[in-house]
Amino acid sequence: MTLSNSRIEHFFSLWLLFGLLLYVCGFFLAPSSKSQYLTLYIGLILPTLYFSFFHFRSYYLSNNRRLLWLLLVLVLLYLPSAWVATDVVDTLRKNLKGVLLVLSLALAVYHLSCRWPNIYQALPTLLLASSITALALYFVALSQSGQLPHGTPGLGNLADNPNEAGLALSVGLLLLTVHLIKKPSAIGALVVIPFLFAIYFAYSRSAMLALAVALPFAVLFELGKSRLACLWMLTVAFTGIIILLLMAGGMLNADRLLTHRPSLWMEFLDKNPGFHWLWGAGLSGSITIFSETLNQKLEPHSLYFALVLRGGLISLGLFICLVIASVRQHGKKPSTGSIWLYILLFGLTAQCFEGVYPVRPPNSFWLYTWLPLLMLFLTCKPKSGRPDAAQ
Repeated sequence: MTLSNSRIEHFFSLWLLFGLLLYVCGFFLAPSSKSQYLTLYIGLILPTLYFSFFHFRSYYLSNNRRLLWLLLVLVLLYLPSAWVATDVVDTLRKNLKGVLLVLSLALAVYHLSCRWPNIYQALPTLLLASSITALALYFVALSQSGQLPHGTPGLGNLADNPNEAGLALSVGLLLLTVHLIKKPSAIGALVVIPFLFAIYFAYSRSAMLALAVALPFAVLFELGKSRLACLWMLTVAFTGIIILLLMAGGMLNADRLLTHRPSLWMEFLDKNPGFHWLWGAGLSGSITIFSETLNQKLEPHSLYFALVLRGGLISLGLFICLVIASVRQHGKKPSTGSIWLYILLFGLTAQCFEGVYPVRPPNSFWLYTWLPLLMLFLTCKPKSGRPDAAQ
């Protein structure tokens, strides 16, 4: 390797590192959602292309080819772009960007895991510090606007939607809880209270539900009570099935309980007449429809519904397989990477009633979907070889 090549690799390695750190902290601290998007776009894409072209073998054919398998899944999730009703070529072009952006985040996570392991291990602490800062800024916003009837948003990237602010701060509460289990602190315990108040003031019911599922599991699993943690998840699953059966039987008002989401989902199906349960209606460029029932433009408000709508049961199955493969990488005992398992569980629960198709341009949901999923799936294994790009 020549000296000039070594310098180029060192340059792109640092570029990728700082781009990823800025993007991760930006979930809480970016000045706006647009600047958060630009951080990923500017900070990760060019280094990703460099390492993909010049170090393909080191990145895609090492570590049991996990990055290559991920790329295959992304391409398969992208394929529904080919069977939209109109403008197929333009849709393929636009949606290809989503594949590149997810891949860029994936390669950055893998690069961080292999080349900067100490920073990789410190990432939850960095996220926790960012979330506590965002919490303080949230109360600044609350003091300025007062409590709003539909929830109070935060500042910066958390200012777009109070529900998204509540979801992000819930991730902060998860991070803090796990930190306190490992390192008990009276001051840290007091910070739990403003987190709870902020989530309440945001009126994020999805966040509250997801916390009710993920937080007990995290506490039990972190304390080494894995059997009780599994029993808790079985109880949650059983309760969910009972509620679904009661809704299906008309004994519970699904539309009221789920804030008109079933009506919204039916409108999406009505406006996609080519929908087929197996392969969906195609991955169109637009993610919204104008809801006649709610009289506004809305997203699908469910990751799983969006998967079925756009790519059918095939896309849903692919995504579930990726989740299972990621969880299997963790193992049965708590470890330093367990926090990503808890955040992923939180995200997968919240995404029952929030979210869009996963192969899209980045959004706030990536904090508790793609980020923890990739942190679990792409952890660098010492025996499988490491990328040889220079630090």
